[in-house]
Formats: sequence, structure tokens, C-alpha cells
Amino acid sequence: MKTIHPLDLDAKIQAREAIEILDLRPRAQFEKRHVHGSHSLPFDEFGLASFIHCRELPLSAPLYLVSQKGGLARLVADGMKDRGFDNLIVLEGGLENWVRSGLAVDRLPGFGTWLLEHSHRLLHMEVVTEVRAIGAHP
Repeated sequence: MKTIHPLDLDAKIQAREAIEILDLRPRAQFEKRHVHGSHSLPFDEFGLASFIHCRELPLSAPLYLVSQKGGLARLVADGMKDRGFDNLIVLEGGLENWVRSGLAVDRLPGFGTWLLEHSHRLLHMEVVTEVRAIGAHP
């Protein structure tokens, strides 16, 4: 099984190499933080058909696997190697090692981010509503 250190994978990302990264963690964890450019296929949804369907690059191209600590990624890489896929590369230490190495992560906006981005508008709406309410009652 092949592995790659987080700094080496980051160098490929920074060099804008055509790479594909598959994150096997639960979708909720992926949405909180993930390696830039990765896409999600949770381990509990993983199967040969879903694996083939999710590929963006040709099946013969290397695929970098990410899990929380690397264990699930190793399990998938070993299982897929038995099916003839020997081009799967596991991120050493998973996302935990990526973060420990000081590398940036992407985050999908959750409700807290939306609320922060729209707080000015919401505050304005509340003020307008209060002014209208005051104007409606003599």
C-alpha cells in the first residue's frame, strides 16, 4: 500500500497537479473541515459501484484517500487492491496529521457561518419590523 505525507500532498495541490482526493469520513465531519479539493464518499456508503461513479479522473489515475487517522483509508486501499486497484494512496495519519502539520483545511458553510454573513440583514429586518410595529400602535 502506498502512502503520502501531508506536506507532499499539499505540494501537489499547490503545484495545481491534476489529482483527486477522496475523503472517507462521515459527511458531517467532511463539512466541518476537509483537504482543499477533496470530495466526500463516506466509508459507510463505499462500494465498488459508488467508488467508480465518484471518480473524476480516469480509474487508472492515482487517488488519494483521507480518513480521520488513516485507518479506514488503509482498509479501503487494501480492499480495493484485491480488486485490481493498486493506484490508491493513503494520506499518512489522515486528516489529523494534515492539521497537525499546520496545513489549511476548507470548511463548508454551516448555519453559524450563514448567520454571521447575514447578521447585518437580519438586524436591519428586526429594526424595520420594530419600527413598523411602533408605527402601527399609536
